[in-house]
Amino acid sequence: MRELKREPILTDTFESVSHFTPVPGSAYIYRVSNEDRSSHTGQWRQGCKDVQFIEVTTESVSGFQVSGVEEEFFLRSAASLSRLLAAWGIGRVLYVDITGLSHPTWAALIRAAIAARMEVRAVYVEPYRYKRSAAPLEGQIYDLSARIAGIAPMPGFATISTTEESVFVPLLGFEGARFRHVIEQVQPSHERIVPVVGIPGFKPWYIFETYMGNRAALEETSAWHHIEFVPANCPFSCFYLLQELARRHPNSTLKVAMIGTKPHALGAVMFALTSPSRIELIYDNPIRKEGRTDGLDRLLVYHVGAITAGAGGSSMTSGAGRR
Repeated sequence: MRELKREPILTDTFESVSHFTPVPGSAYIYRVSNEDRSSHTGQWRQGCKDVQFIEVTTESVSGFQVSGVEEEFFLRSAASLSRLLAAWGIGRVLYVDITGLSHPTWAALIRAAIAARMEVRAVYVEPYRYKRSAAPLEGQIYDLSARIAGIAPMPGFATISTTEESVFVPLLGFEGARFRHVIEQVQPSHERIVPVVGIPGFKPWYIFETYMGNRAALEETSAWHHIEFVPANCPFSCFYLLQELARRHPNSTLKVAMIGTKPHALGAVMFALTSPSRIELIYDNPIRKEGRTDGLDRLLVYHVGAITAGAGGSSMTSGAGRR
């Protein structure tokens, strides 16, 4: 059991998306995907004053495009992303809505915005519910991913480990098949697997379904003995846990598999920005199914910049009410 500490949780929580409005003078980057919750901007955008909206229209493994601009912006190019962000200037509040964006895109945007000394806030909308499998197999309670494209370095976050020792930290969701896949690819020592489970989850019963979905791999590796718990919607709690694991294992690299909630993945990205030599981000690039979620619930705003201020170093190429 982790010791309770007075660690700041820099999150604004809105019970309805209609209660949220970006601050005047800010910029807001988002994408409308095939999930209902990603289209929430339509509920409050008309009432915004002096907010610049930038819609990402297409994404690929290497970059993305935004509405009204012909140029493609490349995830591995600091210069390319700087051209997108330069118009807003130092100190501008930038909201990166991670709800409809893929992990590589939002992570690269956050990294570039921090390097540009912008005040970064991430926005996330919880789904009302996930789509259940019609004929569930073991590890497939919910019908979320069509297939796994394969593990590849997160653009701009590739690291060269200075030690052969590692601790494997899978951030677990419902999909046991993804957990098993990354275990097969990474091949960690079973005694050095520290799974992270979201508790409380977005819904009270999600903790049980996370265990059910990942039961086989947890039992085969005996990793259930080492499970850590942090709230499913809190990147800061995940960030602090990774800090603690790094302290427990000072001579090891944390290999963090982002196969759970986006807020947990955000916590891992924040840790990678502040302690790049201590972490390797692992992402399996799942191909999401159409209509994998239904409806929308709470909207959360994470004050990422409060943690990552001063972490503007980059390994990208220079080319082409708070509580």
